Amino acid sequence: MNWPKISIVTPSYNQGKYIEQTILSVINQNYPNLEYIIIDGGSTDETVDIIKKYEQYITYWVSEKDEGQSHAINKGIEKCTGEIFNWLNSDDWYEPNALFIVARAFMENKDIQFVSGYENHVFENGNNTIQNGTFIKESLEETIACCEVAQPSTFFKLDGIKRVGGVSNDLHYIMDGEMWVKLLLLYGQDGFKKLNKTLVNFRLHENSKTISNTIIDNFLVERSSIIYNLHNHLRLPQIISEYYLSDFYKTHKVIKLNTSWQVNRSVISKRKLKIYFVKQYIISKFSINKKSEVFKGLQLLVKYCCLDLFLFRNFVKVLVK
Repeated sequence: MNWPKISIVTPSYNQGKYIEQTILSVINQNYPNLEYIIIDGGSTDETVDIIKKYEQYITYWVSEKDEGQSHAINKGIEKCTGEIFNWLNSDDWYEPNALFIVARAFMENKDIQFVSGYENHVFENGNNTIQNGTFIKESLEETIACCEVAQPSTFFKLDGIKRVGGVSNDLHYIMDGEMWVKLLLLYGQDGFKKLNKTLVNFRLHENSKTISNTIIDNFLVERSSIIYNLHNHLRLPQIISEYYLSDFYKTHKVIKLNTSWQVNRSVISKRKLKIYFVKQYIISKFSINKKSEVFKGLQLLVKYCCLDLFLFRNFVKVLVK
C-alpha cells in the first residue's frame, strides 16, 4: 500500500521531562512514510541528549535559539515535504496507530482537507478526560467566528498549511486558531472529517500554557485579536468590531497581526461574512433592548443588500416595540 507521507513537527524547549515519551509515540507508530522533524529552541536541560538518542529515526532536528513556539513550528513547516501535516508538542503523545487511522481517512476521500479525532486530556493528579476535539458549526460563518480548533487531534493537508503561511509569529497561545480561520476562508468546511477515535494525549501540567495562564486571559485576547483583524480586512464598521471586543470577548486589548487574509469567493464571500457578523450584533443588541444600535445594524444590512426575512422581521420589531 502506498501510504501518504505524514510530516510531524515537534517544537521543543526545556521539556526533557516529557519529550522522550513524545518522540517514542511518533516513531513507535511504525508508520512507513513518516517525516519527523524536531525544532528545539536551545534547551539547557536533557532535551538534546534525548533527541540524539533517537536521531536515527528523526528526519531533521536542530537545537538553536528561536523566537518561541510559533517560530519553531514555522521553521519545521519549511522543512516539511509530506502530504499530511500536524505538530506535536514536546509534552504530548500520540495514541498507538493514530497516524495509520489519519492516513486512511485522507486516502478514502481525496477531497478531505482536515481530519480530526478526540483528545485525552491528562492531568498531573492522574485524572483523564476525553475531549471532543474540533467540531464544525452548522454554517461556515459560525465556524470562522468561533475561531477554535483542537490542533493536537486535527491533521491538515500540508499544501494548505504552506499556502496560508503556517502560523502567526505574532501569536503565542492560539496561533492554531488564526491558522484555522485562514484555512477555512480558503477551503471551507466541507472537506472536514470527524473520526470517532482518540488520537492524542494532551498533557496539562504546571508549566503548560493552558494551565499557567491564570492572571491575564491571553487566549481570550488573542482570539479577539484574530476576529478584530479579520473585521478590519472585511472593512466592517468600528461599531461591529467594538461590540465583539467589549461585549462578546469583554476585552479592549488588541494585538495587531501581520496577517495576509485570503478569501476564496467560491467558498464564501466577504459580503456573506459581513452580514453574519452584523446579524449577530443585531441579535445581541435586541436582547438588551438597545433599539438605536439595532437600527444601525439594520441600516448596515440594507447597505450590504441583505433584503431578507431577518431584516424585515427586525425592522418590524423595532417599530412595534
